[in-house]
Amino acid sequence: MMRGMKCYGSTVIGEKGQVVIPAEVRKKFHIKTGDKFLVLAGHKGVGIMLLKADALAKIVKNMFGDDLQGLLGAELEEVSSPKAGRKSSKKARGKRGH
Repeated sequence: MMRGMKCYGSTVIGEKGQVVIPAEVRKKFHIKTGDKFLVLAGHKGVGIMLLKADALAKIVKNMFGDDLQGLLGAELEEVSSPKAGRKSSKKARGKRGH
């Protein structure tokens, strides 16, 4: 296994395409209902990685500071705001007819 990685068990994709994240992981990483994640995958289709969007936004902001905020503005704010993620996901569900 990769250095620094830990296996927390397995999970199954539900009928609606949902994945249950094990309770231990949710607790350790402070994952709550409505949190927004980026889904990343390698080009060979071996697996996926979930990355907390607000954590990535903080890292990017620390690296680029206000320069990036000026370039991305609302896009960066949307990714880093949990409320914005919930609103946009509700809109997306409505567009799909669910």
